[in-house]
Amino acid sequence: MKKAVFVILLLVMAVAVVLATDVAVLLPGTVEFFSVQRRGLDAAAQEFGLNLIYADAEWDAGKQLSQVENFIARKVDLVLLCAADNMALRTAVTRCNESNIPIITFTNSIGTDPEGKYPGVISHIGRSEIGSGVVQAEFVEKLFGNASIDIILIEGNPGTTAQRMREEGFISIANKYPNWKIIEKRPIDGWTKEGTLAFMEAFLQSGRNVDVIACQWWSGAIAASMALKERGISDVYVLGLEYARELVPYIESGDVYATTYFSVVEEGYKAVEAAHKYLTGQEVPKFVEIKQIIVTKDNVKEFEPEM
Repeated sequence: MKKAVFVILLLVMAVAVVLATDVAVLLPGTVEFFSVQRRGLDAAAQEFGLNLIYADAEWDAGKQLSQVENFIARKVDLVLLCAADNMALRTAVTRCNESNIPIITFTNSIGTDPEGKYPGVISHIGRSEIGSGVVQAEFVEKLFGNASIDIILIEGNPGTTAQRMREEGFISIANKYPNWKIIEKRPIDGWTKEGTLAFMEAFLQSGRNVDVIACQWWSGAIAASMALKERGISDVYVLGLEYARELVPYIESGDVYATTYFSVVEEGYKAVEAAHKYLTGQEVPKFVEIKQIIVTKDNVKEFEPEM
């Protein structure tokens, strides 16, 4: 009797292995954002019974493409891709399509569509990255109108969807105001606070004027604010994007004028939810938008940081 039960258990385990649904999750690099996002990814995977297999490209598009090809060779059921480079990773879509493996993008899309739509990609889950840049430029518009101002754009890791499209969105508004001058556009490898701080310290030592510093992420805004405070400069507006606990006191004090809030955890959850829906034959929208909300010192207490 015990032997029969043991055999049945082995058969059940074997069936479970065969039926396991493997979803490859390809992240572009290591920052706190993705550590937080994994909470949503993992929660959805547990809820929907999916096995997530992670890979980190370390901000190397070539490495990420190789990872996609390795997952194709392993015959995963679906690829969830957050692109290290929105143009270089177009080949990943081709490879997946040729192998009949569905691909969904999240956070960092493929191509140049503002909603992340791309032929061969089932769906994109994220924000309008062009919209993020537009929101930032609208802060400036509200503050200065067509006044003569000098602007620095501190951008994220070069080649990422966010870096390229947030710049595009900002410039689409800036082009309406001939008196706005973008004096620097500086991408920062790895989206690091340290890289931003080093750039800002060097810039401020040059003695050049700046009126607005628009940073494409929250810790970049903190670093810019820190550099200004060290030099005793208080008449420069610093703008961020995204939200974190460390940023809150800077918003409350006005050292960072404004940023945006959205749920990073929700974005991860929705990505896996979309994978589950597709794999179970349900309809999935081409674009699942995660809404952004403007945060200033007037409403900062309404939002609980996830990072």
